[in-house]
Amino acid sequence: MQIFDRLKSLFIKVPFQETENELDELPKNVISGLNQQIHALPCHPKYVKILQSTLEEALCQWQDHPEANELVILSSSIEPLSQIIQTALVNWSYENIRDIKLLSWSNRPKDFLKIVSKLQNDLGLSAKLDVDCNSGKFQELIVIPCLEFCFLRHIHGLDGIEFLRNRIFQDHSRFWLIGCNSLTWQYLDYIYNINSYFEKTLLLPTMTGEELMEWLTPVFTKMEFQKNDLDEEKQVAKMQEYFDYLSHTSQGLSSAASQLWLKSLSMINTENLDSQETEKENILVEYHQIKSLDLPELSSSDRYLLFSMLLHKEINLSHLALSLGESESRIQFQIQKLLSMGVIQRLNNLLTIHPTYYPKLRKHLKNYNFITDLIE
Repeated sequence: MQIFDRLKSLFIKVPFQETENELDELPKNVISGLNQQIHALPCHPKYVKILQSTLEEALCQWQDHPEANELVILSSSIEPLSQIIQTALVNWSYENIRDIKLLSWSNRPKDFLKIVSKLQNDLGLSAKLDVDCNSGKFQELIVIPCLEFCFLRHIHGLDGIEFLRNRIFQDHSRFWLIGCNSLTWQYLDYIYNINSYFEKTLLLPTMTGEELMEWLTPVFTKMEFQKNDLDEEKQVAKMQEYFDYLSHTSQGLSSAASQLWLKSLSMINTENLDSQETEKENILVEYHQIKSLDLPELSSSDRYLLFSMLLHKEINLSHLALSLGESESRIQFQIQKLLSMGVIQRLNNLLTIHPTYYPKLRKHLKNYNFITDLIE
């Protein structure tokens, strides 16, 4: 209850309008500003602690059993796993690790046929296994925050995965920390039986209502909430109920929860505020009932396209067309349709699933027998 005690003074003014009526969303400039603040939030401390403790345990085991030289961190397709891994490694050290090599890619290489050579160059690995690599003189931690960048579902597009699988299996002098979304991991296990090679995996837990509230607190401070007549105790209970339901609706995924949270807010007297005022001053808002968005009608080709996007986490149009075995011109209209529906979004020319629709989409795809990261 510590977080609730700390936030009492902030939330005693928050009303809840539980209505089924269509709500007026926050102005676009306000949503944009809030989204920037959300994207700048650090990952929740529990993820850092879990990852660090699991990694240290795995490294300790590696000292006694050199063949146990890998740890795979799994999370949902829309969660910022790379950020979590990199945050956990900041100012972290382990006595038996002399060097940390981090794959520097911010996206999949444009020429996916050169992924293997680019992996070798970026990580300082020789094309062939060094015969002395198992002597114990190299005590390196190699980190691949986003395994999805190392392949494209296409002929020869999985060479990077094969290279990593074989190198990790043979080279016990290096420890490998790999991040991957669990949908992709299930797909690779279906293709390669990859779990037989990578035995140590950690599926990051989802977030509770209290954890979501704690995580979003820095954004709350930029808002002013309309007063109501609830006493302090009832208001705190109402807020706890609200965020518990947010966790349930978002399936505990921070990316989905933050967007559903934004959609539950509306501004008071927006007609009396201009854009400059909303940017300079705290905004006056009120909460409404949290509602997940229903998926629009999807065709079978839409489902295959969306599955491919989830599989690759984020992908440009050219690579998406290759993964589907279609021409770019053939799928451009389909992409535009899904963009207009809001199911997908485009950031820096990369296409991703919009987090708001993700909870419904993963269930929808599972109903059509697609591999998903939904475990039941």
